[in-house]
Amino acid sequence: MKPELIFSFLLVVRNEEAYIENLLDSILHQDFPAKQYEIIVVDGESTDRTPEIIEEKVQRHPGRIRVLSNPRKTLPTGWNIGIQHSSGRYVIRVDGHSQIPDNFLSRTYETAQKVPEASCVGGVVKTVGTGFWGEVNAHVYSHPFGVGNSKFRTAKKDWEGYVDTVPYAAYKREVFEEVGYFDEQLKRNEDLEMHARVRKNGGSFFLSTRVKSTYFVRNTLSTFLQKSFGDGKWTMMASKRGGGVLRWRHLIPFGVVMTSLVLGIASFFSAIALGTLLALSSLYFALLIASSWGMLKKKGPTYFFASMLSFFLLHFSRGLGSAASFLSTQYWRNERAYEERYGKKITNIAR
Repeated sequence: MKPELIFSFLLVVRNEEAYIENLLDSILHQDFPAKQYEIIVVDGESTDRTPEIIEEKVQRHPGRIRVLSNPRKTLPTGWNIGIQHSSGRYVIRVDGHSQIPDNFLSRTYETAQKVPEASCVGGVVKTVGTGFWGEVNAHVYSHPFGVGNSKFRTAKKDWEGYVDTVPYAAYKREVFEEVGYFDEQLKRNEDLEMHARVRKNGGSFFLSTRVKSTYFVRNTLSTFLQKSFGDGKWTMMASKRGGGVLRWRHLIPFGVVMTSLVLGIASFFSAIALGTLLALSSLYFALLIASSWGMLKKKGPTYFFASMLSFFLLHFSRGLGSAASFLSTQYWRNERAYEERYGKKITNIAR
C-alpha cells in the first residue's frame, strides 16, 4: 500500500529568483519521509529566472515537484489553485521570501499530533535582513513596537499555546470544506480574512516555538515602505469583506495617523490641542528611543537613528495605507461577503 500523504506543501511565487532555489532545496531535503508529502509550486507568470530555476529542480528531482500556473498572479488565487490540486491531510503554505530548516515538517507533524483539535498549527518566524537597511528593518519587524502582539515574530523563549493566527500554517484539509477558500477579491492579506472565518466557525490556531522558519525582510527603504503601505491598505480591505479581521495591532497605526492629523490641524486654533499633540509626540519619541536602544548597543549610533526612522516609517506608512483604503473605489465596491457566523458562502474559487 502507498503511504498516506500527510502534507501538501504549497509554494506560491512570482519573481523570487533570489530565494526560490534555497527554499526548494530545503523543502526537498526534509527529515520527513519523502513519500508522505507532496510539493506544489504555483508560479504567477514570473518574468525573472524563477521559472528556469524551478524547472532545473523538477528535472533533478523527477516526480517530486508539480508546477502549476497562476495567470491572475495574485496570492489568494495561487493558494486556491494549489489547494484544489493537493491531496495531503494537511495543507502547508510557505511564502517564497522565506527559508525553513530540515526539521520543519517533522516538528509541524509532532505539533499537529499533540493538538489534533486545532484547525491550524504553525511556528515562529525569525526575521533576517541583509545590508544596512535589511538589518535595521529586521530589528523593527522583530520588536513588539513594530509588530505589536504578533507572538510568532516576537517570542524569544520556548512557548506553546493558542493564538489568533499563525504563519506558514499547516491547515487541516477539512478547514477549506468548512469555511471555504481564500477570498480572491483581496490582492494581499487574504490570510487575515480567511483566519477570521476559521475563528468564527469555532476553529483554532496553535503556535509552537519548536517549529521555526526564517523570513527575509525587504532590504531597501522603498520596498519596505511599499509593503507597509500595502499591508495597511489591504488589512482594511480584508475587514470590509468580513468581520473579525481587525486586531488592535492593526488599528494602532491608523489611529496614530488620524490623531496626529486631527491634533495637528486643531493645534492652530487650540492651545489644548497643541499641548496634547506635543505630549503625545514626546511619548512617541521616547518609545522610539527605547525600542531602538538595542541597536545602539549592538551596532552603534548609525543603526540606532536608522531604527528610529524605520519604526516611524513603518507606523505611518501602515497608517496612511489604512486611511488610503477609504479613498479606494474598490473598498466601497466590495460587498460584505462573510458575516458574524460563517454561512458556507464560498466566493471566487479559482478553477
